[in-house]
Amino acid sequence: MIDEVDWIDNGGSLDLMVEEVGGLPVLRVEESLVLELRSIEKLMCELADSKGFLFSSYTHQLYGVKVKAERLGRYFVDKLKRGKGMLEQYFPCHVVNPYVEVFFRCVDRVDELHSLRVWRDLRNGAAEAFLVRMNDLVEFVRLELASDAFKAVLKRFRKASVKRVNSLEGYIDALFAKHSRMLVVRVDLSYQSGFVSGREDFYGDVIKVKVHWAKMQKDLHKGIPVDGLLGFACKLEYGQLKGFHFHLLLFYNGSNHRQDGVLARMVGEYWRDSITAGSGRYFNCNAVKDKYKYLGIGMISFNQLDRVSALKNRVASYLTKVDYWVRLSADSGRSFFRGNMPKLKTMKRGRPRRSCPAQAAPNGSV
Repeated sequence: MIDEVDWIDNGGSLDLMVEEVGGLPVLRVEESLVLELRSIEKLMCELADSKGFLFSSYTHQLYGVKVKAERLGRYFVDKLKRGKGMLEQYFPCHVVNPYVEVFFRCVDRVDELHSLRVWRDLRNGAAEAFLVRMNDLVEFVRLELASDAFKAVLKRFRKASVKRVNSLEGYIDALFAKHSRMLVVRVDLSYQSGFVSGREDFYGDVIKVKVHWAKMQKDLHKGIPVDGLLGFACKLEYGQLKGFHFHLLLFYNGSNHRQDGVLARMVGEYWRDSITAGSGRYFNCNAVKDKYKYLGIGMISFNQLDRVSALKNRVASYLTKVDYWVRLSADSGRSFFRGNMPKLKTMKRGRPRRSCPAQAAPNGSV
């Protein structure tokens, strides 16, 4: 794993995967599938560490030879039954985690999915053939994950993910080193249903979407629609259901702005009405921040350590760590954007900034 902390959990970054539809919280489909990719990675690791046969036989007094599977073996069969169809459907132009790629190869090696669905009913020769095939598949996973080739691919994959995570965390630290209090805004920018969501001209659509982002980024720096931008981070993603969408994180001067929900709405409406000429949509995360267990958006002072931690390890991590499981292919070009590292002024004489325990501060909510 890239971190000792399990960053996706029921009270953390999972909150950031939820939108409201008709007043009810709904887990976004593409994001929910990231949890499936994560579980596949864990399964592959457990298989690699396992010993002996996970599938064996026993003789039933009525039905003859039957298949006996260990707990891990049963879980492996359940995952194989699901296949990779939905994952490939929702992530059609992506690169997946190397562990997940090995799982996909396992799916391709299963010649009879029907036997996976009825394996408990198999008997005699069919049962023997099934357990041999499954034990061979487990051994394939063990050998593949132990190979130098796999380890090299995994090392490159992890290095790229860690580099992006460290880059954004260092950027946030630098912003707080220069600005003691910031108003943090998060907005998800997307498109109306049917707009550049097909796959007929995917890379042509990538160009169109990036033109929109280039215009949006330029205007944000100009102070349009909100002045006083200190920094930003943005992640471009694509899913079969939602099409192209951006996860945008903005940092404003906390001395000049307070109403983060209003700012987020202004940014979202500018995207919808001006940048995309009515073809865009947006989701205002700050408007529902009271539902987040770990608050990492809104008004945050440098000494509010719990909020700074939530910002870095929950909110910002969602923009970077998903890439550990699935990312747009290199053919799509750059998908992560971040402001320039702020230049810190030389140390002034006088009383230094105190780092004290976090105290209650205005949330900046509307």
